[in-house]
Amino acid sequence: MRPFLFAILAAALTAAFVSSFALTRVLVTSSPAGSETEAVVKQLRTVRVVADRPTVTGYKRERFDVWTGSADCNTRHKVLAAWFGGSACSLDDGSPREIPDPYTGDPVGAHEVDIDHIYPLAAAWDFGAYAWDSERRRQFGNDIETNLVPTRSAVNRDKGDASPAEWLPEDAKACDYSHRYLAVAIKWDLPVSSADWKAMAAACGIRARKGTK
Repeated sequence: MRPFLFAILAAALTAAFVSSFALTRVLVTSSPAGSETEAVVKQLRTVRVVADRPTVTGYKRERFDVWTGSADCNTRHKVLAAWFGGSACSLDDGSPREIPDPYTGDPVGAHEVDIDHIYPLAAAWDFGAYAWDSERRRQFGNDIETNLVPTRSAVNRDKGDASPAEWLPEDAKACDYSHRYLAVAIKWDLPVSSADWKAMAAACGIRARKGTK
């Protein structure tokens, strides 16, 4: 596609996003006590909301330049070391053989996991990353602090590129996942769909509705 045509398309899609942003506040009717739930309430008040997830053509995983670094010291190695224990790029001999899977709570070993983007790359593309420059996409794709966690390979593949309205962990982990997902959305100024918003509120036992500011 010629550069000027892509620019026109990007501008049109951006305008569509802006026009569909719902300026909302969370009107909480009831919620369980707990610091995590209180944090999610604040996040739901902050995150941008759009009616639906759009479909934007042109997504390729390579556009996010994931797993940057050398062959023996890249982002994936750093995530494993952070969760299982080790130096910046490798696991220590004394590292735990298993940790609780953040999505299921079941024991899982480093050799059994994929590294998951909590806010999926394809969803990020659809919700606005298509318009980012390559450096911002690279930073998002390798965000160890906020958006990358190890989980059993089968769980990661079951999730795919689904957003919270389509996929959440089992009940015991659903609120924690929602908290993490919203943190990524807010950090990177990415919106969530109205259905995602409702699913995450419900996952934390929050009875809430959106009101116009």
